[in-house]
Amino acid sequence: MQKDPDEGYKWQAMFVVSIGIFMATLDGSIVNISLPTLTKYFNTDITTIEWVILSYLLTISALLLTLGRLSDIYGKKPIFSLGLLIFTAGSALCSLSATEGQLIAFRAVQGIGAAMIMANGPAIITYAFPHNERGRALGLIGTVVSIGSMVGPVLGGFLIDWVGWQSIFYINIPVGIFGTVYAIKSLKTDEIHKGQEFDISGAFFMFMSVTSLLLGLTEGQELGWSSHVIVGLFLMFAVFLFLFLRTESKAREPMVDLSLFRNKTYSASNVSSFLSFMAMFTVILLMPFYMVEILYFSTKEVGMALIVVPLLMGLVSPLSGWIYDKTRSILPGSLGMALSVLALFSLGNLDKGSGFWEIVLWLGIVGVGMGMFQSPNNSMIMSAVPRNRLGIASGLLAMVRNLGMVTGTAISGAVFTSTLQSFQESGATYENAFLGAFHSAFTVSAAICSVAVLTSLVRSNKDG
Repeated sequence: MQKDPDEGYKWQAMFVVSIGIFMATLDGSIVNISLPTLTKYFNTDITTIEWVILSYLLTISALLLTLGRLSDIYGKKPIFSLGLLIFTAGSALCSLSATEGQLIAFRAVQGIGAAMIMANGPAIITYAFPHNERGRALGLIGTVVSIGSMVGPVLGGFLIDWVGWQSIFYINIPVGIFGTVYAIKSLKTDEIHKGQEFDISGAFFMFMSVTSLLLGLTEGQELGWSSHVIVGLFLMFAVFLFLFLRTESKAREPMVDLSLFRNKTYSASNVSSFLSFMAMFTVILLMPFYMVEILYFSTKEVGMALIVVPLLMGLVSPLSGWIYDKTRSILPGSLGMALSVLALFSLGNLDKGSGFWEIVLWLGIVGVGMGMFQSPNNSMIMSAVPRNRLGIASGLLAMVRNLGMVTGTAISGAVFTSTLQSFQESGATYENAFLGAFHSAFTVSAAICSVAVLTSLVRSNKDG
């Protein structure tokens, strides 16, 4: 890709994409801390109120590829700008919700906007920055994601205490309005490749496949993995995935160009990304329970420990991206994955006598390892596709991340719960059963991360 003659534009693009990515990331983490408050406010139960999160996540994941393809056809600027506007409107509607059903529905509206933002952010950055600066630029976006993840719980706690739960949605409105106007005024109209068609059948089969998979993964623990509903959802996933692949292989203008996956770098990088997020979400799911129930730390102390992961990811990501830009070497990213394996295994071996700073040390190594890996890996993915496929590649990148999060949560939750029950049935105390289950879940997570080391080594240091 040639260097953009307007040096100032790449930073305008970075700024506006950062606004959208920050809002979408912040909203994901800020709502998590509000769940106990929302449960009491609407006088409902946690099984119902968790759909405030699930409706957002499911909507994003199901629409990412479709919206990425639409942006390749109609342009990234209009889809991204409309996404900011819809997200802002959804935030306003969420703040006005009178029932939990309304809030869940309006969170889905937010999810539509967030999907439009996420499906285009990396594509806009890839388009705006020259080839030799792309790793650092995508690393900066990784920093924005980390900042959103860090700020959300802290800001949400203060806002809910001082103003009320509605305020966590109020704050998006002025930022969203500014971002929408700025995007319309500053983003360049990208090159449109005329004559492209939208693959309606492929989009439908992909939507049904992803939705079935995510519903099965998120509800499997609650309903039981062998229940008729969950088995039916996984069968639907398999059927619709088969129909999607068959449709794409025959379509003149497929939604996903399956030939992209013949590129070893592209395929291995996407698999590595998926596995890395699977592994990381074991930490996010189980560490708070371990620190509170076994070590009796306060919620504030848990937050201070966990903030180390996104903090160090945010600091390391731009540096690792810069190193990749200069060296084009895959080894630092693979080394990052290997560090994460060591840290996950060590976290799983924590016990009743472990201290706060020991926990922080290993969480910090997880953050450093993931930061070393993510930016070069994302740069390889975005560099391996032709310019007229940047939107779909960007959408697929975000969808892989979301699928990794959901799958990792489901697997670690299932391993932990089943092992805990097994230990308790054999007569172990709750504390010892917890630690045994905790060790098993992190061992599985470390094993998954080990596979990611191998898949990351398969990548080529040449762009596709």
